[in-house]
Amino acid sequence: MPFEDEVAVQEMDQRYALDHKLYVVFYMRAVQSGGKSEQQGRPIFDDIPHVRIHVPGDKNSVIDVPVEEIHKRRFEKQWDKFQKGMEQSPEGTPVEQWPILTVGQVQELKYMNLFTVEQVADMSDLAAQRFLGGNELKRKATVFLAMAKDTAVAQRLATANAELEERLATQQKQIDSQAAQIAILMQKTGSDPAPSAPQPDVVKVVGNERTRANPASR
Repeated sequence: MPFEDEVAVQEMDQRYALDHKLYVVFYMRAVQSGGKSEQQGRPIFDDIPHVRIHVPGDKNSVIDVPVEEIHKRRFEKQWDKFQKGMEQSPEGTPVEQWPILTVGQVQELKYMNLFTVEQVADMSDLAAQRFLGGNELKRKATVFLAMAKDTAVAQRLATANAELEERLATQQKQIDSQAAQIAILMQKTGSDPAPSAPQPDVVKVVGNERTRANPASR
């Protein structure tokens, strides 16, 4: 990659470093085509991809514009889901799944463009001050996510320990099975002993003569 392109990418990464905190939705909007409508003498509409960008905690901070290449690069995951016809819900825990919230609080958070617990925890102090109890909810969201992370770590450790114990138990069964097979083979070998090897001849010297005797013939 040319040096100029690398610099451009780095500048874009720094400029849009907080994009992950935004709620972004791509959608199709019917836009009237002036030229086509004039030619046909009736309203003609074209389907134009648009992007709606919500700033969590600020219901008035919504950008709604036609899609440009920069949007496709900035919000690659959402654009990919849009092209595949998938739901573009923000990543994280939906506020509906946060047990401490009432139905009214859920609706209020959504009204403020806060759709996940992560967005509540990450919202600015200024945004938290815009509705009643915002700072306290932000604190509770931070605590909730921290506890959930600790629980996830504990669950992963427990799962890893269980898998290790299962592997050890399987290995022990294999060892016990092999030991049993070896014991059976040894028993069979002991009940049917191999024939004894022939005894060597013994040489005796009697006087000046040598005689050869086999002890087994005695």
